[in-house]
Amino acid sequence: MATQPRTQRDEVEVLRARLDALEREQVERTARAHQALAAAQDKSYWLDRWHLDLNGLMRSRLARELRVAIRGAQAGIGAAGQRRALRARLIGAPKPEGTGAGAAPFSRALSPDLLHAAPISDLLYERLTAEDLAALEAQLEPAERELRDAADSAEHRRVTLALAAHHEVAGALEHTGLSAAMPGPEVATMARGALAAGGSYYYADLVADALGATGFELERGQVGLDFGCSSGRIVRVLAAAHPELEWHGCDPNPGAVAWAASHLPGIRFENSPEAPRLPYGDETFDFVYAISIWSHFSEPAALDWLDEMRRVLRPRGRLLLTTHGEHSLAHTHLVGQRSPEQLAAIRDALGERGFWYTPEYEGIGDHGIANPDWGIAFFTAEWLLARATPKWRVALFHPGRVEANHDLYVLERR
Repeated sequence: MATQPRTQRDEVEVLRARLDALEREQVERTARAHQALAAAQDKSYWLDRWHLDLNGLMRSRLARELRVAIRGAQAGIGAAGQRRALRARLIGAPKPEGTGAGAAPFSRALSPDLLHAAPISDLLYERLTAEDLAALEAQLEPAERELRDAADSAEHRRVTLALAAHHEVAGALEHTGLSAAMPGPEVATMARGALAAGGSYYYADLVADALGATGFELERGQVGLDFGCSSGRIVRVLAAAHPELEWHGCDPNPGAVAWAASHLPGIRFENSPEAPRLPYGDETFDFVYAISIWSHFSEPAALDWLDEMRRVLRPRGRLLLTTHGEHSLAHTHLVGQRSPEQLAAIRDALGERGFWYTPEYEGIGDHGIANPDWGIAFFTAEWLLARATPKWRVALFHPGRVEANHDLYVLERR
């Protein structure tokens, strides 16, 4: 008979072994799914950019283990995100797999500063009535109920809101202001399925929490922009929570913007150019957020768009951005997105000049965007501070905040 762990260290080792076994099995499944997707689309996408239907995953044999990984699924980042979220929840900071050369150099002693607050989800959930919750309960499938009930407080609320939108519970939609509209397969979106219904509650929480941490609260009369909004998965949730603000979204993908404009009333959408200048006047916005946008700009484009953000923001306005940093090296190695050799080259470039870029989508495009300045970028906090100040004040920095991967910054316009 197996003995029970007698110490916290023993328990952690048991969890590590369990995670390693689960990750090996999931890596094999992910590889098969990746081959099928590549054949269907005739091109390769990163694991974190897959458009997975999570309903099938919820019913799989791995549902019991993966149910604690709801944050990754809710953020719409596929199997890689689920493994990362599972590790982060049970153990903490992600650790690279394997031993020997190529493993240890990508580890991080500094633990990721993960999100725990849920200001937007809390606000929306509190609008639900007992009747709304009862109506949802009557429609839940067993796997959906299991996922919801396994979640902690913040995730429980996010999943409840998503499932209420997925099942189109009329009272819940009316009271929260959420919409059940879901982009079709022809429209670019970062997530599909039941847990993506109504938008991304995790990222809406991420935005509101980070802005609030800098003393910037969302209030009536403010004007906000989702820069790189795609089909509106984040701004739709924020607009539902705070309809008293004026909300805008822009993206160079015309199909995604057209869908959002026709399905998400109360938000002003614009098809933006791939290079500055945006179709907005000087000092239009009180705040701008850009989720995984600077993680794709070349160095010249990153600097040009920083200047453009400063133009459209009002004095003391906030710019929130997330990007690949040094934590992303450990994460990317963990999920096997890049070879140890390429990661070593990225690490060396970050150490030497603070920035690394490759035109990843050259020849295939990314959701219709084929631009030599749009690829994959990594940069350090040192690089950003050296180039942003003194025009910007760094109001907040959370390393590895986004699922132990992307860094999060909030800059204040001077």
